[in-house]
Amino acid sequence: MTTTKPFFEIYTFEQIRNNHEFNGNTPHAHELIEIIWTVSGNSFLKVDMQTYSPEGDQIFCIMPNQTHHFSIDEDEDAEGYIIRFNELFLQEYNSVYHADLLLVLIQSANIRYNREIRQEMGSIMDKLIQEFSHQQLYSPDILSRYLNIFFIHMSRQSHSQQPVSQQHHNVRQAKRFIQLVDQNFRSHKKVSEFAEQMCVTPSYLNEAIKKATGYTAGHHIRQRVILEAKRSAAYSDASMKEVAWDLGFTDICYFSKLFKKETGYNFSEFKKRQEKVLAV
Repeated sequence: MTTTKPFFEIYTFEQIRNNHEFNGNTPHAHELIEIIWTVSGNSFLKVDMQTYSPEGDQIFCIMPNQTHHFSIDEDEDAEGYIIRFNELFLQEYNSVYHADLLLVLIQSANIRYNREIRQEMGSIMDKLIQEFSHQQLYSPDILSRYLNIFFIHMSRQSHSQQPVSQQHHNVRQAKRFIQLVDQNFRSHKKVSEFAEQMCVTPSYLNEAIKKATGYTAGHHIRQRVILEAKRSAAYSDASMKEVAWDLGFTDICYFSKLFKKETGYNFSEFKKRQEKVLAV
């Protein structure tokens, strides 16, 4: 599935039990981030070359372009949820984006949630299902906020324990890279600059980051810069020139084009749009 617009959907296992797009034996890939939460019962999931047979209460994240297939037995009483969204949905509706989010999603199968957090997350799922089924005015904003809270619970739990198994080398590289981007995005804009810090070649870094997260290293750098620009546009009175200088750009025209390319709006349009949203 390819879409150039913000995209989000959520279903229960009961809703997708007879839908072969979700529940079938044919491996497929798409450009969406997919979260599968198996609450109870038996199911089967294969992501790339890794096979899982969750027996309830596990969360898995499938990154863009990963080949996978998922199935639940039609005669089983398996319960759970499937959420699918694209990165444009996260960008458009100001979802949480921080240095650990993608790594939390990648490591999700190794995270065990305590009873209190599971109840909170289950409540959020019910609210997401209800809002998605009604699709009223401002539903995308509400869906995004609930999704943010879900991510925060995942992040909290992942920080309260060590992963059950040792992280894959690419994941360790991705974690280090994303931390460096978060610390240096104002001064460093090139993949080669981060590759030098990590003592690897730019091509190796790009390949490792894409395998771990589904996105290139350059993509992560741009998104971290644009996130900060969007925050400044939404929550400060700074002009585009001031924001560009603060983010380390000396070419204001280049910054303007980059902002428009990554957000779909020029700086002033985005600022006005956010003022209307915050005023609601």
